[in-house]
Amino acid sequence: MKKIILFITVAVFIASCSENPKNKISDENLEIESDESGDKTQLSSDEFEKSMEQLGGLFSIDSEDESSNSELPEVEALEKLLQMSGMEDQGTKKAFQDLLTKDVSSSGMFSTEAIISLLEQSGVSRTELQKLINNPDSLQALVQEVEAKRKLEKQNEPKPKARINKEQLTSKNTPTGVSLEEAILIVQAESGPEATMAKLKTIDSLAGTNVMEKLDLTEAEYVMRDIERKHETPPTAKEEEEMELLNKLSGQLHSDKEAKQLLIDLKKTESEIASGSLKASPAYQRTIEGKAKIVQIYKNDLERKAKAAKHKFQKLNPDLYFGEESEATYLGHRRKAVYLPLGKLSFADAVVKANHPLLKTQEVKNVLGEPDVWQGFDMEDITGIHSLGLGGTITVQFTDNALTDVNGPDLYIFEIGQIEPTDLEISKDGKNWIHVGKIDGGVAEVDISSFVKHGELFYYVRLTDLKMESGLPGADVDAIAAIGAAMRLNLDSKVLFETGKSILKPEGIVALKELAHNIAVLKKGNVIVEGHTDDVGSAESNQRLSLERAKSVSNELKKMISGSSFRWKEMGLGESKPLVENDTEENRSKNRRVEVLVLPN
Repeated sequence: MKKIILFITVAVFIASCSENPKNKISDENLEIESDESGDKTQLSSDEFEKSMEQLGGLFSIDSEDESSNSELPEVEALEKLLQMSGMEDQGTKKAFQDLLTKDVSSSGMFSTEAIISLLEQSGVSRTELQKLINNPDSLQALVQEVEAKRKLEKQNEPKPKARINKEQLTSKNTPTGVSLEEAILIVQAESGPEATMAKLKTIDSLAGTNVMEKLDLTEAEYVMRDIERKHETPPTAKEEEEMELLNKLSGQLHSDKEAKQLLIDLKKTESEIASGSLKASPAYQRTIEGKAKIVQIYKNDLERKAKAAKHKFQKLNPDLYFGEESEATYLGHRRKAVYLPLGKLSFADAVVKANHPLLKTQEVKNVLGEPDVWQGFDMEDITGIHSLGLGGTITVQFTDNALTDVNGPDLYIFEIGQIEPTDLEISKDGKNWIHVGKIDGGVAEVDISSFVKHGELFYYVRLTDLKMESGLPGADVDAIAAIGAAMRLNLDSKVLFETGKSILKPEGIVALKELAHNIAVLKKGNVIVEGHTDDVGSAESNQRLSLERAKSVSNELKKMISGSSFRWKEMGLGESKPLVENDTEENRSKNRRVEVLVLPN
């Protein structure tokens, strides 16, 4: 019977899908050609309009859902038809999805051929289907049968039980002088808030009424829980603050590691409450339990996305991996998963310069570090971003890492809302710029391979807004990350060595211990130790001293990072790559340094 309902109902849709904009059905559009005889049978528009009206309630059979996000009634009906037909195999589902996304005419209606093709996926003969469609008597018989079934179901529906109002709950004008509310609290104190028929009878007995036992158990459960919460200990000010923060955190997670840590914290709090080591109000306890369930769902979804994003990245870059401790996956534009092999080290560290047409630069530091935007219902509730303004610019610097070219995207701009067009430039020194070009609306990731040489390192990124009007004028930047990243660590030579010497000082060895820890976190990679000097002395002597210092640092680091999978290289660059001009003693001090770069294999 279910398939016949499906067949004939689809016949109705085939006819109704051919309606003109004024909903008048044209007889010539109802012609369906038979494969067997080639005869054409016409069904009158009156018959179909009447049938459609009579079948109006058909699609709610066995369904509790009375709302739909679908703009077209055909979409909603076809979705329910799929459920009614029992067609659960993946091939049919795929055909259905193709139908929804592809086989829609310019008028927004589904074609006859598309619907018939969908039914054929379930093994229905095209000939049999068309015979059924071309028989108006079958349609009328179906209508009568469906109507009879619905009337019978309506007659057999249980009548709703009584409800209880506030006055009945609080009134003490009862035979015992005990209000229902008081009776409920007494019973709850003895046996908890869950509603059972025995508890309802006990409550009525205490109040001398018969009101509670007339309630449906579900309704009684709501009443009893409302009473319980009305009289429970309210949350403290600190708990209220934490609950508000949890509402924000649990709904706007930025990365897989953030989700994992939040879930650990929630589970820990749950455990402390259960053990009694943490006293908590009932409302706070319910919040912790509820948020733990929500975050668990988000965490599972994020981990699935992170796994897929990592697989895609490593397929392109099989040797680029620093280890699980450093990697992280973040949610970017439209909740896109962005895998960063260096994790939080990947993000810009300093704002070098910012220009805003309205001089609104007080929030420029919001673009630094990991994504941390918080969005509310209104634009003024958004925090953690910096809007460039129409035509505004911002220049950021990477200090503990560098942007480099890898296979696939190399740079990711974390924005909120629509990705607004910006102009992108990159630089090694903040002076000489390479123009990469326009980052178009909707695109947050950039591949710099066409503009750089492989292995080059860039420390500066400049964004210029291209003046597209929006709710918040200018690109709204949350964070800037180098996907293709290299770790960069800089040590002052005066901390490591005596003037003109290459033997490490005791305090220099202490400084290297912290450096070694940061490198060891990455597990593997190419470590390049570079020695640099100022311009005092000859170029030859400076190159020799810088190489000896690089070797001293490299040898000490190797001792501290034993059993690692790093490959080491020492370079003496002398005075050839100053950070700043050698025109003052302060600047010369900055140029006397040892840099450690950790690059992917």
